[in-house]
Amino acid sequence: MQRIPEEKIDEIRSQVDIVDVVGNYVQLKKQGRNYTGLCPFHGEKTPSFSVSPEKQIFHCFGCGKGGNVFSFLMQIDGLSFVESVKKVADLAHIPLDVAISQGDSAPGNKPDSQESKMIEIHQLASKLYHYLLMETEEGQEALQYLLDRGMSEQELDHFEIGFAPAHASTVTTFLKKREVDLALAVESGLLTERDDGEVVDRFRNRIMFPIKNDRGQLVGFSGRLFNQEDGPKYLNSPETLIFNKRNILYHFSDARQEIRKKEEILLLEGYMDVISSVSATFSNGVASMGTSLTEEHVQMIRRVTNRAIICYDGDRAGIEASFKAGTMLAEQHRLEVFVLQLPNGKDPDDFIRSEGAEKFAEIYTHQRLTWTAFKLQFFKRNRNLQNETDKIAYLGEALAEIGKLDQAVERELYLKQLGSEFDLSMEALKQQLQQTVVVKPKPHDYGGPPPESYGEYPSYEGDGGPVYEQFSFAQPSGVPSAGLTSEKRLLKYMLEDRDAFIQIRNLLEEHQTDFYHDNYKALYTHLIGFYASGNDANPLALMDQLKDDMARNLVSELEMMTVNADVSIEEYQDYVQSLTKSSIERDIKEKEQALLTATQQGDMPAALELARTITTMRATMKNTPN
Repeated sequence: MQRIPEEKIDEIRSQVDIVDVVGNYVQLKKQGRNYTGLCPFHGEKTPSFSVSPEKQIFHCFGCGKGGNVFSFLMQIDGLSFVESVKKVADLAHIPLDVAISQGDSAPGNKPDSQESKMIEIHQLASKLYHYLLMETEEGQEALQYLLDRGMSEQELDHFEIGFAPAHASTVTTFLKKREVDLALAVESGLLTERDDGEVVDRFRNRIMFPIKNDRGQLVGFSGRLFNQEDGPKYLNSPETLIFNKRNILYHFSDARQEIRKKEEILLLEGYMDVISSVSATFSNGVASMGTSLTEEHVQMIRRVTNRAIICYDGDRAGIEASFKAGTMLAEQHRLEVFVLQLPNGKDPDDFIRSEGAEKFAEIYTHQRLTWTAFKLQFFKRNRNLQNETDKIAYLGEALAEIGKLDQAVERELYLKQLGSEFDLSMEALKQQLQQTVVVKPKPHDYGGPPPESYGEYPSYEGDGGPVYEQFSFAQPSGVPSAGLTSEKRLLKYMLEDRDAFIQIRNLLEEHQTDFYHDNYKALYTHLIGFYASGNDANPLALMDQLKDDMARNLVSELEMMTVNADVSIEEYQDYVQSLTKSSIERDIKEKEQALLTATQQGDMPAALELARTITTMRATMKNTPN
């Protein structure tokens, strides 16, 4: 198979800014020379993920993952190396016509993996469902139903909507002809096995909505009834290796870019709501899979934006769901939340198709409720405000919410609204407000990446907005030893300068010492091979050649370190001597343990010899320069 020349890889890498690529997946904020955000590879509330535009690398100080633009896409999208290069080439508008080699597959991402096969099966089925809807007489009733609801053929094509016939073996027969493993299709949730062992289609007589994960891979379906009442209105794929409702937001992968552009996400209830919102030019809309918003969903959202617009159905259930989702987003995760309430209790799909995109845009832009305003309305729902007891109870709830606000202007605004609505003086309301216990959020509860000024983090004390406290990355626990620090600094210099590599390698051989930690020793071995192949110092190119994630992560960690640019061979020698001293210290500890064992066993000759050896080693260490 054809491979990509190194020169082409260098050209592609140099034409794309890693900040732009990572920014499609992570909400980044400028901090000093770097950009920071919440790590997409592990759950966290305090940002520990950093991207360096100067060095074109990323590194997470929490989980340790790191690399360049290619390795980021390999890890976040599950791509092979060549696939990641081709994706970056597309972003840079650089023509690249190469075949993907099996040998170029990323570690743990084999083309014939079970997950990949499941995704391929779903892609085959999706094409079949869409063909059956758009091109066959059997799908005509379902197609007409969708057209009558106001959907266009362009929308049906864009969202790849399909139709599953009522027959028990339409997809099963289709997959058999293509020699697909039916047992794997059952495991993937597309087919099901009856009690008698017969394998049949899971979805029948339903309009089919393909479901993609956050990487844009097709992992499941949701089938909707349209001409009968027998069965649930929506039938989702079961939980499988590739499909988990807690981790999926419908349309999220396609909406990500628009979410970043608008700096906000539109949360909707149903697939049809999402499709209609896209037709109304609101492509930042997503929907959960028939479940309440989960912690996993919130983590996905927080990585791309700090603002959520909730637009659920206007019925009782929709309002309750809005309150529940808003509470999770605003109060548990500190996102900025607004709520859209459409007239006459309509859902977004019905409203857009009956009232038009312009009217929806007007409400979206100018009539959104703040989270506080929505809560004040919500608390009225079950109150009879003509009743004094209910009125007093409501005022207590309202004042408690107003008291949580950080800005004095906001508090004044809502107090004036209460005073006007209930004919109460501002003096009485403010006096009552002062008696309300206000729990202020702690700085670490802040739901987004830190502010742009490096080293600062928001707190919410006082009326004048946030004041700032010291902020630092989440660093690995434990203080590194002198030997470990020396290993890191030596490798850092060797990575970035070929001459430094030669000088340090000569010193290591002269002192007959080596790197102690396995990962550092492995990276040193990689460097020997890298430079022996005639390469100049190039950490980004080295990352592309490393097959081991741990080695790649270590390179990114070292690249994030700050060291003296002007360094002498004497400093290299000091670090090498530190390695020698650390090696002697470890040997002494081993000998001391052996001495203790020999003494306990009564082996006095061995104990005496060990004691002499320890004395000699201590003298050697004492004479080793610090």
